[in-house]
Formats: sequence, structure tokens, C-alpha cells
Amino acid sequence: MKLPLTISLLASNRITTLERCLDSLKPLLLEIPAELIVVFTGTDERVRQVAKRYTDQIVPFTWCNDFSAARNAGLKHAKGEWFLYLDDDEWFEDVREICDFFRSGEYLRYRSASYVSRNYSDWNGTKYTEFAAYRMARRTPDLHFENPVHEELHPCHAPCKELHSYVHHYGYIKDTQKVDEKKRERNISLLLKDMEERPEYTKNHVQLTQEYVSQGEWEKAEEACRRGRSVCKDTEFLYESWLQTYLIEILYKKEDYAQAWKDAISILENEKPNELTRLILYSLLVGIGTETKKFEEIIEYGIAFEKLLEDMEKKPELWLKQRFGTMSRDKVMTPEWLNPVRMGCIKAALELKKWEKAAYFLGLLPWEEEYRIQQYYPLLDQWKETYAPHMAELLVKQTSDSPYLLIQKLFLQEQSGQEEEADLFLFRRCLKEIENPYLQCQLVEKALLEQKDFSVLLERMDLDNWKECVEKVMSVRSYEEALKLWEARKTLFHAYPLHGLWLEKLLWEKELMMGFQMKDQLLLSAEEYAKCIQAFYAGQYQEAMFEENCRSLLPADCRMALIVLEALNNWRQGELAKTVRLLRQGLRIYPRMTGVVRELLRLLNMEAEHPAPVQNTEFGALAVQMKTALNAMIESGQYREAMPVLSQLLPLMPNDMELLKMHQVLLKALADS
Repeated sequence: MKLPLTISLLASNRITTLERCLDSLKPLLLEIPAELIVVFTGTDERVRQVAKRYTDQIVPFTWCNDFSAARNAGLKHAKGEWFLYLDDDEWFEDVREICDFFRSGEYLRYRSASYVSRNYSDWNGTKYTEFAAYRMARRTPDLHFENPVHEELHPCHAPCKELHSYVHHYGYIKDTQKVDEKKRERNISLLLKDMEERPEYTKNHVQLTQEYVSQGEWEKAEEACRRGRSVCKDTEFLYESWLQTYLIEILYKKEDYAQAWKDAISILENEKPNELTRLILYSLLVGIGTETKKFEEIIEYGIAFEKLLEDMEKKPELWLKQRFGTMSRDKVMTPEWLNPVRMGCIKAALELKKWEKAAYFLGLLPWEEEYRIQQYYPLLDQWKETYAPHMAELLVKQTSDSPYLLIQKLFLQEQSGQEEEADLFLFRRCLKEIENPYLQCQLVEKALLEQKDFSVLLERMDLDNWKECVEKVMSVRSYEEALKLWEARKTLFHAYPLHGLWLEKLLWEKELMMGFQMKDQLLLSAEEYAKCIQAFYAGQYQEAMFEENCRSLLPADCRMALIVLEALNNWRQGELAKTVRLLRQGLRIYPRMTGVVRELLRLLNMEAEHPAPVQNTEFGALAVQMKTALNAMIESGQYREAMPVLSQLLPLMPNDMELLKMHQVLLKALADS
């Protein structure tokens, strides 16, 4: 019986990913006749034990700084008609397509195949690049691996099947920097050694450039790339294209915009690059032009980019024919690449007041795919202010009913003074349909300031989003504008008490920080603020959480509020030292209220330095008599006689404003006499 497939991988000491890698291969081993060979290059016995659970074919290999030698050791033991290889830190998402490729007999019509390698740049799994990995081939007597690093199968004959199955690979994430540095140092060392023996081998220059780029060593990357261009042969079309685009990308990354512009124009005019290369160069020129404010040229190359992109979309074979590594349709069409190009063109058209061109590029944005465009909402709003009123008018003329454009129509209706009924209908529609937190925040702001019912939105807004949203609203409100929101707070309490309490908390913060209240009002406001916070968290936590031994588990603002309430209680009881200690403790816990706490501490210090005497009814009556006598003495011009009396009375009543004014009158009168 013929064995259709051999799967081979190198296993070093990376035990954390090995089992996931092997587990992803199980469907292949179960559904088609296939063998698994693990070439063990490490020293960790645990790795060997994991591998043994999946195969008996474990080939020991003493590491010699040559990946091809290790791969060839696996290939030497292979019995399958086809050979597939991968790394021990990769795993397949789904191998169904590969299974079908062999199960259907389709593999008999091909001599090689590729699957996709997805390389992530963050641990969230949201940012990645993909490239076609040519890691499958019909096994022939001359099939072998070449190159000590970045090894590849040779010969790789046509026809080649392009498979869409992909492997996950997290090995290039910055968090693994220490491990990666050793790996890159090793790779660079091996490449440089091989380049001494094969200085004209273009791929080594390509790989060396990539290694330097991954480290952010732009000078070395540029040097390696230019050397690669100097040795690249006329027949090496794909390497040539890669080197052309990578040179400009490197110059762009190192912010050498003048040289990047010069070289990109030279390549376009003198080297006749293929369509995919031109497409990438056009987009890079838009980026460079954005940095250097070449607005006319941005529009020129932006239009050239869009026209060529439209042509290529009609000829999908060009994408496949010209693809090489990360140079592919996926690169050009990824939102992180495509959207900045179009945004740069919009900005250029707005600067030049070419409104039709701006409308054209605006129409190319993926409005219906909110996840691709939502990061640009703040910038678009900024442009609405900078290029008013034209930008707003251009936005509402877009035919899409995307959430962002929907809310722009609402705002424009409001500004143009359309009927209230039409405005209310669109407002309600926005409340029902808009999910984006940034846009929801704008709706909340409008509803709060205009006293409109937005319960439809509140019903599906959790507290975390509400808190973030209201804090944004409050951050752009002046003290006077915030006063309007106190009324809105009242309407929230009935159906949404926690939402109302959080809004009240922020209003108190603004009042305390920007209201510049005097002592009595400041103390009252601080107490109401702390009670508001306490009530907010009491509505969410059990009573046990507020006990002394659990308070450390509460949010910082809640702990601070409890401390403030305790401090104010001590203040009333005359325990000023304890009050100061508590307030300083609260300051460390919740520094946001630093200015307010400092003012409370200042008032405490004044009270400590000028303590008010204990006053009773007799003292009050005596004080009134003495002030009456002082007024009479001042009116009769007995300034020198009045001053000793006032000097005795003032320390006993330091906060009596009438006595303070008398003191100033006497000082002035004595100075003039």
C-alpha cells in the first residue's frame, strides 16, 4: 500500500507549543494514510515523551546550526509520496482542505503545494501577517532542503496547489524579545557565514534584510537590501520585486522621507516594476507624501493606486503570479495598509479644497465594515471642525447608512434647523442601531444636554461603557456647561439609579474641583460627593465588602469616599490630627482629587492655627455689645482708644468678617492721622 503523506517537524526544547502542534495534525493522521516523523534536536526528555504519544518515529539529531541538515534527516526517513513539514511552535487551525486534497486524489495532479503561515504581532490574536509557505512537495530522489537558515525545499516543481489551510505562529511577538534576540543572532551569524561562501545568492540578502528589519536596525537593513539589489539577477523577478518594495519601506520606517521618495520614483520610472510592486510603491508614496505634505502628489499617486487596484481585482491571476512572501493581495487589502492610504488622500484633497476628490476617496472607505473604519472616527470628527462646513456636507452625501454617517446626518439636520419631528425620528434610529462606544458617547452627550429620552440606548449599555462614556462627556464640559447636567441626573435616578449616581459623582467632582467653594459649602459638597460614591458601590456589593477587613478589595474611589466620610466626622468632633492623617491617606489612594484634598488640609491648618473659642450665649451677647461699642468709637473718631479693644476681641472671633473690616478701617484711620 502506498503512503500518500509524510509529515515531519523539528522538536527542540519548546515543550509549551509542541503538543498543540501535534494535536492539530491528528485529523491528517486519522483520515488519510500518513506517517509522522519528529526530528528531536533538543535535550529536554519531556519533549521526547510528548512526541512518543503521537509517533514512534523519533529521529535523534545533534544540533549543528544547520536547519537544512536537520530537515534532511527527517526527509531521509520519509516513505510518503508527498512530504509536508512545519515547526514545533506552529499549529494548524483546520486541516480539512489538506485532507480533501489527498482523500480526493487531487494531489496526483500536482507536484508541490503551499499552505498559509499566519504570523501574529500581538498576543490578542488580532494583528498578523500572512504569507504562502511552500512546505509541501511530491517526494522525488532529488528532493532536499537547502540553506542553513530559512531552509527551503528544492526543487519545487510546478504545478503548485495553493491551499488556504493555515498555521498559527506567535513566535515573532515582541514579548518574546530575549528568546528572539538569541534566535536572530544565531540566524544572522549563519547567514553571514553562508554569504561568505555564496555572496551572489540573493535569498541570503533577502533573509538578512528581514532579520535586521525584525530588530528595527534600519541602517543595517537598508545596507543589506541594497546589497541584495546589486546581486539580484534579471531572472529573479520575485526577489527583485521584494527588494524594490522593502527598500522603500525601510527608508520610510527610518523616516528618511527624502531618500525614500527619490528611490521610489526612480524604481517606478527606470526599473519597470510589476503591477503588485507598483501598487505597493504608490501606497508608500502616499504615506511619504502625507509626512512631507506633498498634497498634489498624494492625490496623483492615490488615483494611480486605486486605478491599478481596480485592474488587478479583475485579474486575480496577477495576484497569484506576483505574490512573494508577505507581498500579496492580503498585504495590500489589509485595513492597516489600505485605509491609511485612502485617509491620506482625503486629507490631501481637503487641504487643497478639492472637494470632489475628497468625496471620491471618502466613498472608497469601507463604511459598512465598522470594525475596519471605527478607529478613524475621531480623526474624521477633527476634520469636520478643521474643514467646516465642507467635510460635514461631504460625509452626509455618502450613500451608505453606516453608523458613523447616520449620526452625521442627525447632527447636520440639527444644525440646518429641520423639523423637530424629523430630528427626533433620526435620533431614535441612532439610539437603536448604533453599537460603537465612541458614537454612543456622542448620542449620550446630545441626550443629556437636550434633556432627551435615551432609555433605548441605556437598556443595552453596561455600566463600564456608561462610565467611560459619561467621563468623556464631562471631560469636554466647562464648569458652567456641567451645571446643565444636574437636571439630567434627576431623570436617570428613577429607572437607572446606578447610571444616575455615576453621573452625579462626576458632577460633584467638577463642582469640587472647579467651583472654588468656601469652607462650609466645600465641606458639605465633599460629604455629598463621598455619600454618592458610597451609594453607587452599595448598589453593587454586599454589605460585608464595606467591613474593615474587606475594604482593600473595593475600588480606589470607593475606599477614598469612606475615608473622607470618616475624616469629616472626626473634623466635626474636633479631632484635627486624625482628620489630617485620614485625608492624606485618601490622597494616596485616589490622587484624582488632589486639589480638593489639599484645600481641605489648608482649611484644617488654618483652624489649627486660629481655633475658634467655645462660644456660649453669654459670650455671644457680650460680643454684640463690644462690636456696638467699637462702631460708636470709630464713628466718633476715637481710633486710638478703639484699637486695644479690637485687638483683644479679634483673636477670640477670627472668622468674624465685621471685626476684620473694622480692623482695616482703624489701621487706615491711624495711618492718615
